[in-house]
This record gives sequence, C-alpha cells and structure tokens, in this order.
Amino acid sequence: MATEATGTRWLGKSVKRKEDDRFIVGRGNYIDDVKLPGMLHMAILRSPFAHARINGIDTSGAEALDGVVAVVTGELLAQHNLAWMPTLSGDTQAVLATDKVRMQGQEVACVIAEDPYIAHDALELIQVDYEPLPAVTTPQAALAEGAPVIRDDKDGQTDNRIYHWEAGDADATDRAFAEADRVVTLETHYPRCHPSPLETCGCVADVDPATGKTTVYMTSQAPHAHRTVFALVTGLPEANIRIVSPDIGGGFGNKVPVYPGYVVATAARTMCGA
Repeated sequence: MATEATGTRWLGKSVKRKEDDRFIVGRGNYIDDVKLPGMLHMAILRSPFAHARINGIDTSGAEALDGVVAVVTGELLAQHNLAWMPTLSGDTQAVLATDKVRMQGQEVACVIAEDPYIAHDALELIQVDYEPLPAVTTPQAALAEGAPVIRDDKDGQTDNRIYHWEAGDADATDRAFAEADRVVTLETHYPRCHPSPLETCGCVADVDPATGKTTVYMTSQAPHAHRTVFALVTGLPEANIRIVSPDIGGGFGNKVPVYPGYVVATAARTMCGA
C-alpha cells in the first residue's frame, strides 16, 4: 500500500517563539549575569562638552580611593599603542580622548575597581582641565565656510567632510538623468535617533595572560566582526579571541559597532593582571 508523505506546512501559520518560556520565568542570560572569579568593574568618565581641548587630567583623587585598582586615560593607552582604533566604516576612532574631545559624551577616562559603586564614585574625583572650543551641531554648520575642524587629528584634514562614497556606474547614472523627461530632487532631514534595548551595551573581558587566549562576553549583534576588530586593535590572532553573545536584550543595530569601552575593558584586564 502506498502512503503519501506529509510534512508541516508553515505558510499562513503563526510560529511560536521558542525562547519566550525561558524569558518569562526569569531565566534569561544577560551580560549582568556573567560572574567570573576575581572580576573587577569598570565605569567610564564622559565629556560634558561637544568640543574641547584637554589640557590635563588629574586622576590622583580617584586612584587614592579605597577599592580602586586603576584609572585608565588616553595617555596610558597611547603608551600601549591603543589610544586609537579602527571602525567598521573604515575610519578611526579614539578609544579614550587624548588631545581633545570631539563629541559630547566621548569617553575620557575609565576607573577599574573592586565594586561597581566604587568605580562610579571615583569618576567624580577625576579632574579634567577642559578648554571649550566652538562646536558644530548640524551637518550644514559642519560644512559651512570657517567651521571649526573637528577631526584635526587626521593628516591633511581641512574641513569636516569625513569621506566620499560612490557605487555603480557614474557615467550611466549621469546619462540616465540627462535623458530623463523629468528629474525630481528631494532634500530631507534625518534626525538623530538611538535604539533603547532592555540591556545596554556591555562586556566582560577575560584574558589569560599565560596563553594569550581571550574570551569576551558582550552584547554583540556581530560577534565575527567584533573578533576581527579586536584582533586589529590588540594584535592578537583571531584564533585566540572568542566572542560570546548571550541574550542581548534587544539590539536594533546599536550593538553592531565596537565601542571604546569594549577595548578599554579588554586592555585593562591585561594591565591590571586580575
């Protein structure tokens, strides 16, 4: 007797999420759930200015606070050739500001402490001598004649144009517009926006000084890209770097870039030797 094989047909059916039951009963696994022996905690000091020169940073008060293990500045990272890092867009980015800050909220210094509350308390004891500089707040103002150059760290940079990007056949495109019966132009404004995930970006860096093997637990939407950037910044082979992404608590694109805090945490793990 012949039998007709039948399978599940998914078109037109609602597929139940498999992970919901675990989340509902509180069994999600996030970065804050990662607890390692001897784990230290890091807090980041950020600039209140959008554009300002850094004349000096006094970390003595923070370093004297009981429970603080280290205070990391851009100058310290520069001694290890880690003050700047590549970005996924082919640009460069300061890990911790050295000469000046170029945006409000830019990372200026980090405190490594035995307790997260001590780390945040120590931030208030860091004294930064800022010299405010003229800022730009819109793309139009950034490109205006006489606008202050923000990325003056780049050789030959004379304005705020970051890069020029093209794709496709330019001649064919120009010809298509020239031959078109009607051409419509539109200038639109895309406002600043940012996702709001349940868990913010974070990482736990575990570096074995004996083997050079590095495991980084992080809220990553692009673990393979992050491994590549970590290898470029640290000089470690990719085979020595393992990126673990637990439940990331929502991403929406903001957990694709490599943020300076990730690099500082990994570098500080080696510097502190803990």
